Amino acid sequence: MTKVSQLREIGMDHGGFVDTDAAVAVGMDPKALSRMAHRGRLTHELHGIYRFPEIPVDETTEYRLALLWAGPDSALDSESVLLLLDLCDVNPREIHVAVPPGTRIRRKGKDHYCLHKGKFDVEFHQGLPMLPVHQAVARALDEGMRRGLASQAIRTATRRELIEESEAQDLIHRYQLGEEAR
Repeated sequence: MTKVSQLREIGMDHGGFVDTDAAVAVGMDPKALSRMAHRGRLTHELHGIYRFPEIPVDETTEYRLALLWAGPDSALDSESVLLLLDLCDVNPREIHVAVPPGTRIRRKGKDHYCLHKGKFDVEFHQGLPMLPVHQAVARALDEGMRRGLASQAIRTATRRELIEESEAQDLIHRYQLGEEAR
């Protein structure tokens, strides 16, 4: 298997995206990525991040790019989790990404990424790391999400068994959401 084939395999697992770390992992010079982009074999997305254009995009593509940009220990956060899981009618302007404390992002990114630094738990959905639903709802409320949307997210997540009843009750009491969240 050639290095490019190995790189494509990595890309297939990440929505078509590869970065300089992926190139190094397959024994490729990271500068080869820009040459491949120049020849049309890759598209340049962000500093150090490229995409195989023949790999189709889906509803997770933008999230995968944001996570790759933020680094290996990042996870989707807040309203982005609620939108991806279709838990409420939220429409965030930014993709919310959590990173561990002390993380330094050296790449230039897109203007519509919102970073949250701090400790967090991680679950996976469609191969994407994200905060557990109850933590994502709490963070969204802390950031000013409308209480009605939070109530809708809690009801939907409870019905779909994405949060425990005790977690739902904790959110309802902590944020004084009342009966609309049940």
